[in-house]
Amino acid sequence: MGQIVFLNRSKSFPFKSWIPEITEKLTLFTQLDIPGADGYDFVFKKEALDKDALMEWELIELSERHPVKAVVCHSEYDLLRAAKLREYFCLPGQNAESALAYRNKVIMKDWARKAGIEVAHYLEITTPADIAAFIRQYGYPVVIKPVDGGGSRHTAVLRDSGECRSFLEKGVPQGMMIESFVEGEMYHVDGLMHQGEMLFSSVSRYMNGCLSFHSGTSLGSVILNSDSSRIQRLRREAERTLHALPAAPVIAFHAEYFLTEDNRILLCEIASRTGGARVVDANEAAFGIHLNREWIRLQCGLDADIGITSGNTGRTAGWLIVPPGQGVLRSIPETTPFEWVVSYVPALQKGEQMRGAVSSVDHMASFVVEGADEREVEARITELDQWFRDRIQVEA
Repeated sequence: MGQIVFLNRSKSFPFKSWIPEITEKLTLFTQLDIPGADGYDFVFKKEALDKDALMEWELIELSERHPVKAVVCHSEYDLLRAAKLREYFCLPGQNAESALAYRNKVIMKDWARKAGIEVAHYLEITTPADIAAFIRQYGYPVVIKPVDGGGSRHTAVLRDSGECRSFLEKGVPQGMMIESFVEGEMYHVDGLMHQGEMLFSSVSRYMNGCLSFHSGTSLGSVILNSDSSRIQRLRREAERTLHALPAAPVIAFHAEYFLTEDNRILLCEIASRTGGARVVDANEAAFGIHLNREWIRLQCGLDADIGITSGNTGRTAGWLIVPPGQGVLRSIPETTPFEWVVSYVPALQKGEQMRGAVSSVDHMASFVVEGADEREVEARITELDQWFRDRIQVEA
């Protein structure tokens, strides 16, 4: 009997419950202690997937008894590894060329630019001289970030020579890039594409921006639900971007775009995975579609249950994450009094030590909010953020 292999880093992916019709053996490679893992036929518990070099060998040995039928992953950090395994076992799915194009932001933007998709000026950094040359040509402000990072980790905005000097004094890690800073609102488009056909997409607007955690500001997002030209333009741009990069039979995507004051759309980046924070939950609240579930089913060769279109449903949703501060958390609300809060998940407990946020998705609490339209949801998120901050107590 064959096997389907899952690479897992999150308790939010109950693979087995999403694919009840599968009859093959189920193999789980995970770095987590997951309740119900005994429901899998083979479980390989790892201290850290990134540091484990035995996984491929263990799977190859197991495949001699149970041929591999599919390799399924959900994390950005496993996309290339899963693609290489598919190529080794001659399996359908995203290959290494496609995974690398979505994983490496320089390669991604090379593909996009060749297809006529507008991006900010960018350059891969090989030595600090590249930074100086880029700034001499394009000026400040600039953004320096990892070519294969996620969650805005290790991302810096440099606005003048003083900030640049301070950055350089700390050293420049390997695998970094520099690009021009873009002024404008940031949007994200999330969805699923199967065999080149768009199954679902939604357009959302960030509140505060993905680098807001540096100042301790909350990050939020609102799904737009009108039929405005802005939504249609962003949706078309996402489809253009997907067709510009190397194709894959199944793509879940989280694409980020700038909309400038002069009405230009620039690609920030696109990932071949679902969005982080509470993106999936907000889309489920707005459209009744669980993007993670449908993505996993498609990776397993099953049909996706996309019951409605991504048009105007008469309601919408959004999400809010509040970054941790510095100090000991002494008080945090157990519930909220608002009926329009679909979900509230405290990520920390009283007495825990907080050391600030290092990425855009680090949080002490997260929320999903619903409403009639984006204006109502945005107003509710703003109210909720203030309500929550008024009720937490932190001891320095």
